[in-house]
Amino acid sequence: MEDEILKQEKESAEKFAEKYSGRAGFVLNPDREIRNTVIEGLARNKIKYGVRYCPCRRVEGKPEEDKKKICPCFWHKEEIERDGHCHCVLFFKKK
Repeated sequence: MEDEILKQEKESAEKFAEKYSGRAGFVLNPDREIRNTVIEGLARNKIKYGVRYCPCRRVEGKPEEDKKKICPCFWHKEEIERDGHCHCVLFFKKK
């Protein structure tokens, strides 16, 4: 049962990331292994917290501050512009 829930959440997170990246003009990390790791982190956070917190951010238990850490996080556009990818390396700037 638990494995099925994780599988469903991973599929949902992957679809979300694909749709969002297309609408926002980004691309997903081409390294499938890294992308899967980030997607699994999003899925596990959704199961644990009820929302897809970025796996690269620390959830503090302070709702107002933690809201900024929901994928796509508050900082992702700035990071992509500056570094070419977001902090958790899920979204990349189109080349």
